[in-house]
Amino acid sequence: MVNVNNNCSTGSTALFLARQTVESGAADIVLAVGFEQMQRGALTIGYTDRPTPFDRFNAVMDRIQERDESPFAAQMFGGAGRQYAQQYGTAPETFAKISVKSRKHAANNPYAVFADAVTVEEVLAAPHIYGPLTRLQCCPPTCGAAAAVIVSDEYARRNGLDGSVVIKAQAMATDFASTFTEQDMTKIVGYDMSKAAAQQRSSPCTRR
Repeated sequence: MVNVNNNCSTGSTALFLARQTVESGAADIVLAVGFEQMQRGALTIGYTDRPTPFDRFNAVMDRIQERDESPFAAQMFGGAGRQYAQQYGTAPETFAKISVKSRKHAANNPYAVFADAVTVEEVLAAPHIYGPLTRLQCCPPTCGAAAAVIVSDEYARRNGLDGSVVIKAQAMATDFASTFTEQDMTKIVGYDMSKAAAQQRSSPCTRR
């Protein structure tokens, strides 16, 4: 058993390790499980008696943007959104359309927390949180869990399993030095590592 705690990438990290384990031949079948039990209200630092991975991010944010009492996640992503808008001339309505699109999809999902459609005007009129973000552009605290069983080709054949679902490719990256040295909010929220992951040319996974 391997326990993984990698913030927002915990579930995908578990799946990545499960696939590696099967692909290497160390195991024929691996169960990857992810779950989160959230607390009410905005995200907070759960343990205040020890350093957290966010200390370095907060130190950079303190130097490059005004801080207030809004949730730290909203300050991170709202600050990045504000910088992006200033750099590329993005209108608030453009950001608002992301929430409209997401709620449109949620309306067709019986398990969605919020299934009511919203308009651009409603998103923009919602209470302001930070930067370009309003309340309707922020995620609620939501509990959930998921699991995936990863097996080798040989195991699937031996047990008569449908092997048509495959992991075509996976990539993993982490923060670069630029995250903390370039005074750039888009890099604070992961621009460089997202770009690096997208550019990886990994061969397709042949294990199921």
